Amino acid sequence: MVLLSTIHKCMVIEMNDIFLILAGCLGMIIAIVHGILGEKQVVRPIRDLPRTAKRVASAVMFLSALYWFVGGMVLVASPFYLEAGDRFVAAMIVAAMYLSGMLANIWATRGRHFGWALLGAATILTVAGA
Repeated sequence: MVLLSTIHKCMVIEMNDIFLILAGCLGMIIAIVHGILGEKQVVRPIRDLPRTAKRVASAVMFLSALYWFVGGMVLVASPFYLEAGDRFVAAMIVAAMYLSGMLANIWATRGRHFGWALLGAATILTVAGA
């Protein structure tokens, strides 16, 4: 009976945990698309910049995608591995990363790029799940 109770408890998932998992999945998808398309459509076509500047642009594209992907992984794993307080802290750190990416995207593209809306959705889901 104790085993059955434990299995049932593990199978129950709260709505805020679903929000965190959705936010994490969205963040990882954004990261993959950003990394691939950013390299192909932004970095490669740059021809008139010095080699060092091109390497910096490539690093910015790669690192932002990496951070968003790792943040998404943390969000997906947090309902299963973190206690409530730790989950809240992790969610707020990832929400700050997504929010800063969203604000930078709005500023840099003057709102003409859809990436800010996707990062905004990931931010809202993350805060709702926290």
